[in-house]
Amino acid sequence: MQSLKSLFGALVKKSFENRQSIGEEDTKSSENQSSPSPILYESEIQDSFLGSISEGTESMLAQKIPPSGFQLATVIPSTHSDVMSHALYKAAQQNKAELCGELLQKSFYGDAMANVNFKDENKNTPLHVGASQGYLKVCEALLDYGDSTNLDAKNIEERTPLHLACKFGHLQVVQLLVRSGADIDTPDEDGNTPLHLASENAKTDVVSWLLTKHPNLFIENKFEKTPAEVAGTEETKALFAKYSNRSQNSTFRGNSPRLCVREMSFFEEIKEPSRVFPLDFEILTELGKGSFGEVYLVRKSDSCQLYAMKVLRKEKIMGQNLIKYAMTERHVLSYINHPFIVSLNFAFQTPEKLFLILDYCPGGDLSSHLAREKHFDEYKARIYTCEILLALEELHRHGIIFRDLKPDNIVVDEDGHALLTDFGLSKEGVYDGDTAKSFCGSLAYLAPEMIRRQGHGKTVDWYLLGVLFYEMVVGIPPYFSNNKEELFNNIQKGKLKLPSSLSLEAKDLIIELLQRDPSKRLGAKRDAEEIKAHKFFQGIDWDKVMRKELKPPVPPKKCIPDQRIEPRLVYGDLSRCEEKYNRVSGWSFVLE
Repeated sequence: MQSLKSLFGALVKKSFENRQSIGEEDTKSSENQSSPSPILYESEIQDSFLGSISEGTESMLAQKIPPSGFQLATVIPSTHSDVMSHALYKAAQQNKAELCGELLQKSFYGDAMANVNFKDENKNTPLHVGASQGYLKVCEALLDYGDSTNLDAKNIEERTPLHLACKFGHLQVVQLLVRSGADIDTPDEDGNTPLHLASENAKTDVVSWLLTKHPNLFIENKFEKTPAEVAGTEETKALFAKYSNRSQNSTFRGNSPRLCVREMSFFEEIKEPSRVFPLDFEILTELGKGSFGEVYLVRKSDSCQLYAMKVLRKEKIMGQNLIKYAMTERHVLSYINHPFIVSLNFAFQTPEKLFLILDYCPGGDLSSHLAREKHFDEYKARIYTCEILLALEELHRHGIIFRDLKPDNIVVDEDGHALLTDFGLSKEGVYDGDTAKSFCGSLAYLAPEMIRRQGHGKTVDWYLLGVLFYEMVVGIPPYFSNNKEELFNNIQKGKLKLPSSLSLEAKDLIIELLQRDPSKRLGAKRDAEEIKAHKFFQGIDWDKVMRKELKPPVPPKKCIPDQRIEPRLVYGDLSRCEEKYNRVSGWSFVLE
């Protein structure tokens, strides 16, 4: 046992030594830094830029008092990996988020790294621990750095981390887990869903938020009680009643007689006026295609409105553990309403695929404009930067870090305005022959802290805004190289080259945004307000920007191919009934 303790101490000591060896540089972006950087694995790179929209917040954590009814077991490590996993479990108990992230870094520990899904004798994982205590940063670290973190792992009572966060009323953790793809309707050993536990324990803020995510209100526990029927207070009961009144054609089960609800297959569900179905959309042409799905231009039959339909194949995203990214996009876009963020209008699914119906922006993406024009003048780049800055500000206001800002993820509407979007899992090209950017082109939009896998906050988006602005006015990203290793080295300690043709204000904005130390980066103190105050934006009326009164160049009209794709080629066989597990819970959405 003594040798195990010694090994444990040595490994933890190594973790802190590594943390010191990769500390953030104190220099500005144009200054060199000699400290080595750890290897970045391909899987980590994929996680960085496929995880396009990452939930995050810097607001105060929920109450830290260990709740009653949740037992943390004693764990005796037996191997090197067990020692690391035990260290991770202890770090989660002690609310040490940064240490959790370090213990999960394969680039430091290889096969001896901690197992993020390690279980104690009560089958609790570190995520169970963080969720039960309300340790938001710990949960974020486990999700960001864990290798296939199991969101729906069940403990000895068959409860998931979401069950525990709901039971103890940790709203921010609940939001993080749901937006990351946790199953909102999974039952525990007593048949209670997370909503049952929140309702029974009178966690009204959690109940109120969960109801907006369209949980199944008809699920009964083993005592034949629905979530509404276990409500612990009159206030909680009132929330269900309010939700019932707000839902069109919904049936509320409070004190009403029991209803007989039969099992329904995929497309035998009640067709409410607010629901949409695949055949409501006529498929005009393919806009983009990738390894996970496609993007189509579609027209809604009843309104003739054009939309972009993003299609994700369940087999692909589930097989590669990417469902959390799809769920995060769907959830975030379902409640964000902003003039410079593409809106989600509808979401539905078939047995084989997931569908997002998004605003269609006929101007194409910003990368296609840069490919044609090589670079923009400062006037045009400033308008786009203003609009994207406001979009990021809105995301940050909701505690969301975008992380994947690049020209491919900015689309232009018919009036020339820039909108933030994410086609990360499905976009490789567009119908008029434009090709997607190279692999290194995408990697050029990784901040230094992302490459070092140190964890990152909202300031990562401001670094990427600097990269975007640089590419708009120069024509290529800063530090660019077609060699991946050289590119990473340049981003971390290369010299920043600024063309003499740029104004002094533009140069200073780039230098301040590309500061390698996130704590010293422009925006680190007052977020977007700090950037708005920079002299490059002097004279900008931000209210006019929000009202779209700045006038960017109007893009040329595109001739849309009218190919009329056969529905079954996209939707598949709609008459087939898949197994129950193939349904993605909480996916359907209609913008009201």
